[in-house]
Amino acid sequence: MSKKPQLVLIPGAWHTPSHFNHLITKLHALGYTTHSAQLASVGNPDPPADLTEDITIVRALVLNAIGNSGNDVVVLAHSWGGIIAGCALVGLGKKEREAQGLSGGVVRTGYMAAYILDEGICLQDAIHHFIPEWVDVQEPYVYAKVAKIFYGDLPEDEGQYWFEQIKSQAVASFYAPATGAAWKQIPTSYLLCEDDECVPPQVQEGMVNGVKEAAGEIEVTRLKSGHSPFLSRVEETVVWVQRVAGDAV
Repeated sequence: MSKKPQLVLIPGAWHTPSHFNHLITKLHALGYTTHSAQLASVGNPDPPADLTEDITIVRALVLNAIGNSGNDVVVLAHSWGGIIAGCALVGLGKKEREAQGLSGGVVRTGYMAAYILDEGICLQDAIHHFIPEWVDVQEPYVYAKVAKIFYGDLPEDEGQYWFEQIKSQAVASFYAPATGAAWKQIPTSYLLCEDDECVPPQVQEGMVNGVKEAAGEIEVTRLKSGHSPFLSRVEETVVWVQRVAGDAV
């Protein structure tokens, strides 16, 4: 039996690794090792002015997952976290590392209703500088105000519970341009959430098409889910992760 890849999970804006708890528990039961961390732009009393600290955190997670053994790694990014993945994984793909005489690396990135941006583009560029009515900008922070945007397909009380776990988000993180586009080198899987109220499915489709137009490698799975399938469609998300990780299911 081949060794399972290490899994690195990147939360989206306002979210923390605790939002992945149900998913992580099931992945551990299947024998996966997971790595995650709260990003610097989330819940920070001294919010960063760009994406540098977030990128540094994710690169450290991935390098730790590769370890001295040269492990294969699969990165799973949610929502805004996809931007950080695109920046942080530059040079960490397995093929890129092998070209440098290094073993192990990222073999695939899985995006869950996540943003895939080209270098030099920021989130606000991607959404045409639109400020949704469900956010409250109080610089240097931006706050989410409506639980159903993230958790509309969960029971109301459960959605409210998870909404109470979210943090502030550094407003600068929505205006800081992406510094890399690792998806051009690393094969990509995309979990397209068809009932998403935060990143509408047509926006997700646009990003998928953007990868194809840039000659990137992308595989798409469509799921009847809101923005947080790791909470509302846990079993289906586990199966998707297994496929992204190369396991037969």
